[in-house]
Order: sequence, then C-alpha cells, then structure tokens
Amino acid sequence: MVRITCPNCRRPFAAPLEQVLDVEVDPSAKARLLSGQVNFVVCPHCGAGGAVNLPFLYHDPSKELAFVFLPMEAGQTDLERQQVIGALSKAVMNQLPPEQRKSYLLNPKVFFSYESLVKAVLEADGITEEVLEARRARSELLRKFLDAASEEERIALIEENESLLDDDFFRVLSATLMDLEAMGVQDVVQRLREVQQLLFERTAVGRRLAARAEALRALSEQPTREKLLELLIEHEDRETREALVTFGQPLVDYFFFQTLTQRIEEAGDEEERKRLETIRQQVMEVRQKLQDQARQVVESKVALVRDLLATERPELLARRRLADLDELFFSVLGAEIERAQREGDRETASRLEGIWKLTMDLIREQVPPQIVLLTAVLEAKEVEEVRQTLEDNRPLVDESFLQLLEQVEQQLREGGDEQAAERAAIALEVARSMVEAKPKEEKKPPEKKPPSGLEIARR
Repeated sequence: MVRITCPNCRRPFAAPLEQVLDVEVDPSAKARLLSGQVNFVVCPHCGAGGAVNLPFLYHDPSKELAFVFLPMEAGQTDLERQQVIGALSKAVMNQLPPEQRKSYLLNPKVFFSYESLVKAVLEADGITEEVLEARRARSELLRKFLDAASEEERIALIEENESLLDDDFFRVLSATLMDLEAMGVQDVVQRLREVQQLLFERTAVGRRLAARAEALRALSEQPTREKLLELLIEHEDRETREALVTFGQPLVDYFFFQTLTQRIEEAGDEEERKRLETIRQQVMEVRQKLQDQARQVVESKVALVRDLLATERPELLARRRLADLDELFFSVLGAEIERAQREGDRETASRLEGIWKLTMDLIREQVPPQIVLLTAVLEAKEVEEVRQTLEDNRPLVDESFLQLLEQVEQQLREGGDEQAAERAAIALEVARSMVEAKPKEEKKPPEKKPPSGLEIARR
C-alpha cells in the first residue's frame, strides 16, 4: 500500500500499486494493462480517479517480453533512471527459478509513455494501429459516459458513437466495473451501472447481451435438458447458444441429443428441420471445443508437475504459479504419485510427495490466520489443548474471532453435527474468557503523517 495525495481534494489515502506485472503469475495483468487500469486509483474521499505514474515492468515469458514503463518524473538523471530499471529487473529475476533467468531480462526495453508500451504489447500479438486507435476511442468514450452529468447527455453520447458501442466496448465496460468494485468505490460503480443499464436498453449490442444474460439466468433457475433445448431454439445468436451450452455442459449428454434428434425427426417442415440440425451441429462443436480446452488444462497441470520435478528451486516456481495450484493440480499430482508407487519408482514417488507437501504448505499460507486457528481449535481433543492453542495465538483472539466461533457453532448445530458444535462451544467459552481478560487499551489519536509525493495523473 502506498500513500497518495488526491490532486482534486488534496486529501491523502492509501492504495495498492503494482511495480511488476508478470502475465505468467497473474494472467489478468495483461487485461489491466490494455484497459489502462494499471495503478489506476480512485480517491475514496471525493471520487476523483486517475493513474499514478509509477514505474513498472511488464513481463511475458512466453514471448520473452520485458518492458519497463518509466515516466520522465521517475528520475532526475540517467543514473537514477538506470537504477530504477535495474531494481525492477532484479525484482523479476529474483522471482524466477535459475533455469528461467534469460538474457532479455537484463536489457528490458524502456518506454517513456504508457501508450507506447501498450502499443508494443499489442504489436507483439500482431494487432494493428487501427485496432489500437479503436481501443483508445472506446476508453475515451467510457470516460465521457462517466463524466456525463445527466441521462440526456448519456443518450446523446450513445447516438453520436453508435459504431464504437460494440462487443469490445462492453468487455471494457465489464472489466472496468470489476476493477472498481474490487477497489470498493461504490459511487463510481453505481454511475457506471447506470450507464451499463442505459446501454442495454438503447443499443442493439446491449439488447443482445441483456438477452443472453436473461437466458443464462433462466437456465440457472431451471437447469434441465428440456429448458436448455428450449432456450437454444429460442435464441438465434450463435454466441448466446455457445454460452448456454457452456453453462449447461453437464446437461449435454446422450439423452439431450436423443431428445434433439427426436425433435428433428418430428419437424413439420424442411426449414424447421434444418434449423434444428444447425443447433445440433453447433452444440456438438461447442462440446468438442470444451473437451479440447479441458484436455489442454489437464496437460498444463501435468507439465507443471514435471517442471516442479525438474527445477532446482521448486518452491520458487510453485510460488510463481500459485494461481495454478488448484483442485485439478492436486488431482493430477495425486495420480502421478500413485503411478510412481505402482511402478515401484520410490525415488520419484518420494519427490512427488515432497512437492505435495510444499504446495499444500503454500496454499495454507494463503488462508487467513484466524481460519487456521479456528481449524486447529476444532481439531483439538481436550480443553487444555484448546486453551494452549489459543494462548499460543493470543493476538488473533479478539472480538472478530469470537463472532467467527459463534457463527461456526450455529452452522454446525443447524447441520446436525452436535459433536463438532460442542467443540466449537468449548473453544468459544475459552476464547471469550481470554478476550474479557485483556486490558482495555487506551485509544490514541491517529498520528498525522505528511502527504506522499505521489499524485494521481491523467495518462
């Protein structure tokens, strides 16, 4: 967290800022970069928003890209700027296992404007200048919608910019909403929600997307093969059909195709029959696409297990790939351990078990400390063990922990697990006595700190 001074109201506030964007570690980093959301902050006091011009390094190992954004104010001299670049390169290198430290990281390409860096990233993806200009226009239009003071102004913007209000614009709008919601800026989120609703009502693309959302909602409320088929027949839009099949994938089985084939055979005219055959073909294509994607995901988990076996520093690699350590990863890892044991390969089995322990420990690190403590006290066999566990973690035992224990006890009783509920009640009693015994701390006025030199700027 960095303290920032708002240029509008001059009041300081704290905000999280990024200095390393690694798309392998955080796949969403690229989307933030392209939408202009990197180090974008909103003042919680007055709602003013903008980007903080702080240097950062963008790293895409799959393309061997190392780009540094270095605004001119980042250093007064060439030496100072080189020191900033060196520190960012070192930060990335330190996160990498030795075998992934390549020469391109020692000489990153430097960009003095955010726009030029974005352009280089898109050029690496083969995206043209025309596409870049269209993206800039959409971002500027979104800003104008936010600045509009009335619904009449927003309607005028819609009428003047119909060509820009396409699927890409709505994707940018959705991504911006998610970022702002994560930042907790509710007043700005509310204004943007109003813009979104107006666009749903007054644009062709918006009406199509709203209809898609309604179809998905209807399927979620009635998840049956019959309802899925009804919605597929009702909606002509191919992307809406793909979204329905993706959402209702478990429903697309032998019985679904049997029902659809029967409808085809019973079709009253040639046009209806062809329409139903088109739906069947589209469903089969989407299902095959989903199966291919699932296979690729499994293959990526197998590759990660092998990389963890091969690297000299498995912990460093595992930390970089923390987002990939999910349920599927552990299923694949467990299968690999069983296979090694079946084949009598004790050495590989032992190393894989070490990776299991390492990765599970990393996952536990991400669990909030009070949840870890809660698990420990519920697993304790005796009252004295509960007391000792709580004593060892006394700083965590506060009013919020008591509320957590109360909720868990209630949930366990409602679920019929009386034995676990009694353990929670015992833990709650011990924890409450510890909280009540704590001396009341005298509240001190918050220390006044000078405002930070960082300010919001427009890119």
